[in-house]
Amino acid sequence: MKWTEYKERFKTTLYKTSEKQKMEFALEICEKLLPDYHTFTDETKWGDSDIISEALDLAKKCANTQQTRADLIKKMVGEVEKNTPDMDDFGQVSGSLALNSCTAISETLNFILDKKTERIIDIGSFSYDSTYFKVGELNPKLSDLEIEKHSDLQNEMEWQLEKIKYVA
Repeated sequence: MKWTEYKERFKTTLYKTSEKQKMEFALEICEKLLPDYHTFTDETKWGDSDIISEALDLAKKCANTQQTRADLIKKMVGEVEKNTPDMDDFGQVSGSLALNSCTAISETLNFILDKKTERIIDIGSFSYDSTYFKVGELNPKLSDLEIEKHSDLQNEMEWQLEKIKYVA
């Protein structure tokens, strides 16, 4: 499946899901991407894994209790942003993966506040991009088209579509 086909199917299905279902999907992606941030901080000795983990815990707590403390969420988004690597400083693949992890968590927290479906679309894209980067790093001779056709990327797209169908 090509990226454009996946993206269209993903959006169409996602817009039919409830806010709770979107949140479940976002949290699962965040859980999946969080280890990439831990790897990055271990490699570079930059950033605070505890803050990023706390941010994800806050998102889970808000999802489970249906109570939203906007002030606390906004503060935590700021803390996540402080610990998000800047690609001008960290150009390696692990920096990109850590960036995706942080932005997925930040977007999840922001989704709690504004319920914008576009944030969930972005979160799906961060997971896709992370898989793309990993495939490219492990197979540096592959072209963009070959990476897109790689089984790991195909599996990522199918996994996301199945997850959305499951929660829809």
